Amino acid sequence: MSSSIGSTPGFSSAGTALRLVTIAQLAELLGELQRGTPGILSATLASADGFTVASTLSDSQDADRLSAMSGSLSALAGAMTREAGHSAPERLILESGSGHIVSMNVPVPSGDLVLTVVTNESSLLGKLLWSCRNTADQVVAACVATPQPGSAPSL
Repeated sequence: MSSSIGSTPGFSSAGTALRLVTIAQLAELLGELQRGTPGILSATLASADGFTVASTLSDSQDADRLSAMSGSLSALAGAMTREAGHSAPERLILESGSGHIVSMNVPVPSGDLVLTVVTNESSLLGKLLWSCRNTADQVVAACVATPQPGSAPSL
C-alpha cells in the first residue's frame, strides 16, 4: 500500500490551500485507517468539488476518478436530502456482493472534504463506519491544528 497526494495537492472546495505538511498528515491518517481496518482496499480524501487531496491508491488517475465521483455523489446526496426536507447527509453507503463503498463529509475550516473508503466483502460495516468516523475526526483535528496560509501565528 502506498499513499499518494492528488494531482491538485492542497486544493479545497473553499479555494484555500491546505499546507503540504497537513496533506502529508492526511495521507498518513488514510494509511492508518487502511492498515487498521480489515477489508479496506483504499481510502481517498477529496475536496467537495471532486479534487484529490490524499489517497492510499498508488495510481493517481484512479484516485482522481474516485475523487470526482465522490464529489458528485456527495452533491447528489445533499440535493436529495434537501428535496426530501431532511438535514444534510452524514454518509453515503453503497453495498454490493464485493464489499462496501462509504463516503462521508468531513467539515474542515477550508471547506468540506469527502472521505471515501472502498472495501472487500470481508469488511464489517459497523467497524468500518466507526473507523471512518474516527479518521474523519482526526482529519478535522489535523486541519484545525495547522495554521492556514495567510493566518497569523499564535504566540
